[in-house]
Parts: sequence; C-alpha cells; structure tokens
Amino acid sequence: MPDITHDIDAALATDGTIPREDVLRWIDGADDLETLSKLYRLTDSGYYRIQPDLGQKATCALIQRYLLECIRQNVEDSDEIQSRFEACHTLHMWLRHLVETGNMAEIIRSAARAITELYLMSGEDVRYTIETGFLEHALESEALRPYFEHWARDERLKGAWGPSLAWGEAHTDYMWNLWNPISKRRKK
Repeated sequence: MPDITHDIDAALATDGTIPREDVLRWIDGADDLETLSKLYRLTDSGYYRIQPDLGQKATCALIQRYLLECIRQNVEDSDEIQSRFEACHTLHMWLRHLVETGNMAEIIRSAARAITELYLMSGEDVRYTIETGFLEHALESEALRPYFEHWARDERLKGAWGPSLAWGEAHTDYMWNLWNPISKRRKK
C-alpha cells in the first residue's frame, strides 16, 4: 500500500474540499497510531470539508479505533497523540456526547464492547487506567450505565464494576458538567 501520510498531511494543511473516497481509503490504509491521529484531527478540524459527508458510521469507527489504540499504546511524549489517560477522558466525553445527540445506541454498544474487550485482553496498567480514567466517569452518567451493566455479571469484570459504579453514583455527571461547555452555560 502506498504511503498515505503525505496525502493526509496535505489535506490537513489546506482549506479545500477533501473527497470522501480519499478519506475512506486513508482510514482503511491506516496501520499505525500516528496516521490514525492525523485522521482523527482531520475528521475534527476538517470534517465539513469532506465531501460528500463522511457519515456517522465511518467517523465514529475512526474515533473509537484511534482512542482505543491510544489507550493500548500509551504514547506519552507526543503533542499529536493522546496519552492513555487523555484518551480515556476523550472516550468518556465522546460517549457522553453521543448520549446527548440521541439515536446513537448501536455506536455506544459497539464502543462498550470494544472497551470491554480491550480491558479483558490487557495487563494491569491498561486495566487500571480504563477503570479510573474511563469507567468511573462513564458510570457518572445514568444513561451510560446500561451499556456496561454486563460488567456486574462477569466474574472477570466485577472487581472493576463495583468501585467504579460507587464512584459514578457519588459523582453524578461530574466530569461531563466540568468539561462540557453547554452544561456550563446552562448553570449560569
């Protein structure tokens, strides 16, 4: 497969229209975290330049893939790639945003399955970060709890579920309200 980073860099550096087919091809060809990071930034800052619209499914799949890979790899010396804790925070904010958007249950279910799988296949360092950097905060939201309730019934996950749920119930929507600019405006 040809090197796609040059094309992605060019798209990031311009203000012009980006063909959807190119972005889909780049997503399919992305095989490292640096490329996923560039695509993540492109679908954020350049989303409306992608024509026709990239679409919810492709965008959300990329976001999920990028954030989970950040959690897995934990790059700590980059301004372009999120660290494990940063990615856990972004993952929580993204899922909470999807709840607010509405009609996103399948995407949230898919992300919850992927997070669970990553947790189960990872070592203690990743598990700890998922528990304290993501799950506790995700469970602050009643609307996200049903997507993770299966943790309460799985012997491999129960140990993380109980303390995380206790945290979430004691801090209802704390992180969402702290970081969400819309909720900050409502409080004024």
